[in-house]
Amino acid sequence: MKPIRVEFLDEVNQRVKLKILAVVAVFALYLAAPALSFAARIEGQITNGTTGRPLAGQKVDVISPRGGMAVVGGATTDASGHFAINDGQIDTNGFYLLQTNYQGVDYNSPVQFDPNGNATVNLTAYEATTREPALQISSARVIIRAEGSQAHVQELFAVQNPLKKAYRNPNGTFSFHIPAGVESPTVAAVGLLNMPLPQNAQKGKSPGDFYITYALKPGTNVLMVAYETDYSSQKFSLSDSVEYPIERMQLFVVPSTLSVKSRLFSPAGQDTETGAQIYEASALKAGTAFSAELSGQPAAATEEASQGQEQEQAQVKEVPDSITSVGVPFLLCFLLVLLWALGIRIAKEWPRWKARQKGSPVQKQHQAKMDTLINSIADLDELFAAGKVPEKQYWKERLELKAKAVAILKSGPSGKPKPYAASGPQR
Repeated sequence: MKPIRVEFLDEVNQRVKLKILAVVAVFALYLAAPALSFAARIEGQITNGTTGRPLAGQKVDVISPRGGMAVVGGATTDASGHFAINDGQIDTNGFYLLQTNYQGVDYNSPVQFDPNGNATVNLTAYEATTREPALQISSARVIIRAEGSQAHVQELFAVQNPLKKAYRNPNGTFSFHIPAGVESPTVAAVGLLNMPLPQNAQKGKSPGDFYITYALKPGTNVLMVAYETDYSSQKFSLSDSVEYPIERMQLFVVPSTLSVKSRLFSPAGQDTETGAQIYEASALKAGTAFSAELSGQPAAATEEASQGQEQEQAQVKEVPDSITSVGVPFLLCFLLVLLWALGIRIAKEWPRWKARQKGSPVQKQHQAKMDTLINSIADLDELFAAGKVPEKQYWKERLELKAKAVAILKSGPSGKPKPYAASGPQR
């Protein structure tokens, strides 16, 4: 996968930001509400992905993210695994998720209504097992930013579960090791629509050992770990590890003036936009430490940045949603995480989407919509930078656009967008 640019929110370069937004916009469908609203009908089938058989008697719920993930409708599957939900209270212009819980694991998918208020959503659920599969990490990234007296570390792992069963174990499904002095690392899993799902990191047997109990579904599971450590001596020894083999790992270091010594990582160039140094390693055996010695002058911790962090921390406490509760470390690399995770999804969906769109008479019209979307996303970003859009609303609308990104990959172009500046923020 082509390397994705690193971006820290406190060092925003507008030119870099617009390029990143353009990547998201290419796969996003603008939230253009139809003029009419119809009685909602949602139907589909739930299949057991482990056995290939339909799931009978399985409860399915319609969830409203805008309503605080409240259940607004539901049904139970019949003997063939089919269900139908007819509810005039569901707004067909709104955004909903369809969710079912099977053997303690949630499975969900976005609901997309057609112009007549109908939606077809099929879900695949899997048998759960407590037996650990042969997990491996296909791709990993470590991002280190030295600022003032602190070193900020973010680690991203694309964990592969080779089974056709979900791995669910109360004693831990993913284990990792970080510096012993770190008491409370921030951990999250990337869920549906690439939304960060905060996880409770529990201490292991030895200092620095932690684990989470997040259920690992078949295929790719993206997990994130973040922490801060002391850099007052202007030296930091990276020696983190995981208990699984890693096919490929990248190390990003900011600022570029830092000296990096490592027998594991090899220089792989420099990010021309942000100046981050890039290092790479491959074929890491299970338990191999991500060894690297960093030293040098850190970036200055400005008063403005400190105040910004305090404000973000206050907002994290005030807004109990799944974005802000992840905390400041993830907000600093939020765009990177979303794009990295979205890239994994797009790699799977894009070929099918292109095959469906080949020869379509609406391709030119669709391209025009995508061009408009780039301007719309840029408008949203500029309004936020100018303080005209509240942060909570800014991130909320970004996630809704991410939801539409998945929808467009599955169903193709529809709707008539207009620039964000013309429509203004949603209320």
